[in-house]
Amino acid sequence: MKRDDQFLRDVQLGILGLFGGSLLAGCVATSSDLPVLTDEVDAATPTSEDLAPPDLAQPDLLPPAPRCTGKGAMTAGTTTLKMMSRGKERTYLLHIPTGYDPTKPSSLVLAFHGMSDKAPDFFKMIDLGKEADKRNLIGIIPQGLGIIAGWNAGNCCGEPQLFKVDDVGFVSDLIDSAKRDLCIDDKRIYAMGFSNGGMFTHRLACELSSVFSAVGPVAGTLMFPACKPDRPVSILHLHGNADPVVGYGGGGSGSFPKVSEVIADWARRDSCMGMAQQTYKSGSVTCDTYRTCAESSEVSLCTIDQGKHTWPGAGDGNKDLSATAALLDFFAKHSR
Repeated sequence: MKRDDQFLRDVQLGILGLFGGSLLAGCVATSSDLPVLTDEVDAATPTSEDLAPPDLAQPDLLPPAPRCTGKGAMTAGTTTLKMMSRGKERTYLLHIPTGYDPTKPSSLVLAFHGMSDKAPDFFKMIDLGKEADKRNLIGIIPQGLGIIAGWNAGNCCGEPQLFKVDDVGFVSDLIDSAKRDLCIDDKRIYAMGFSNGGMFTHRLACELSSVFSAVGPVAGTLMFPACKPDRPVSILHLHGNADPVVGYGGGGSGSFPKVSEVIADWARRDSCMGMAQQTYKSGSVTCDTYRTCAESSEVSLCTIDQGKHTWPGAGDGNKDLSATAALLDFFAKHSR
C-alpha cells in the first residue's frame, strides 16, 4: 500500500472509529526492542550514492567547535531509549556513528516520522543510520504519541494536537539530554521530518530558532500561525506537486496552505533579498533558492514534478533525488 493511502486510511478509519470524529474536529488537517536493521539494498533500488543531492548552499566557513572534556565513550549503533518529559514517558532511538569521538563535537540530527508511523520503521526507510555513519553525525529519531502516533504541529494533527501535547518541550528535553551525555556541536543541530513530522519541523524552526540551524520538511507544510522565530533558520523544503494528502497548491486531506506561500513567508522571516533562483534541476526535481538572507541563512524549495506523498529516494518515492542525502548535505553547510 502506498504511504499516502496508508495515511488517509489511518486518519479516516482509525481516528473516526476510536473517537467518533471528535478528534478531527480539533484538527485543521481533518485528519522494546529495536528491529534488526541491515544495510542490504535491493539491486534494483537506487541508493544514496546513485542519487546525487543538489548543491543548494554555499560552504560554511565557521571555525570548528572547541573539543569536549569529560564525555564517556559510546558504543556505535542504534539503541531504543526512554525518558520522562513534561510528565510523560517518551521513547526515541539514538544512533551513534561508527566514527564518534567523545572529544570532538558532532552534529546532531533529529528525524520525525509521519502520522501513524513508527520511529524504527522511519529510521530504516530513510536510511539515516548509513548516511549518519558516512558523515559522522549523531541521529535521534523520536517516537510520537497517540494511538495513531503523530506530532503537535500547531493546527495539526490528531491526538497530539487535540490534547496539546508539548512535543516542542520534549524536543528541547531530548537535546538537553544529548548535550549532557554526548559531545554535541550546539551550533550544528538540525531537524528533518515527513508529512506531520515535516509540519512539526516547521514549528521547531519557529519556536526553537535559537537551537536549530536548519530544518528539512518533506511533504509537510507549516501549520503554526504564530510563527515568530528569534533568528533566521535555513529551510530546505521538499514536496511533490501531485501530493494528494498535503496539497502542494493547498488543500489535500485538510485545510493546508499553499507550499509557495509557506516558502515566501519563510523568505520574509529570514529577511531574504531578491527573488528565488533555480539552483538545481535533474529529472523531475527542480530546486529554487533564496540565497541572500540574514545571517547567511537560505530558504529553498525542491519541487518533485508529479511527486506524491512520499520520501524521495526511499520506498515508492521519486528516484531522481535522495531526500536524506540532500538534507544532510544542506545541513552540513549551515551553522549558527
